[in-house]
Amino acid sequence: MTRREFLKSLVRLLITGGIVWETARLVGFYRPAAKRSDHCTANGVCRQCPARNNCGHPTAISFREASK
Repeated sequence: MTRREFLKSLVRLLITGGIVWETARLVGFYRPAAKRSDHCTANGVCRQCPARNNCGHPTAISFREASK
């Protein structure tokens, strides 16, 4: 393997990895930590919880919908 072939293979691998990463992110396999939270840290009181806008708990989602 020559240096040129190695660099071409490396660039192809990086591009393929980037495409796979973006596809997985768009499909929803990757979610930021704030979106993954589905456990309550405020004992079920969403009104006083500082994380209620990013919380994934069903109670918080219901609270956000009701307070619109």
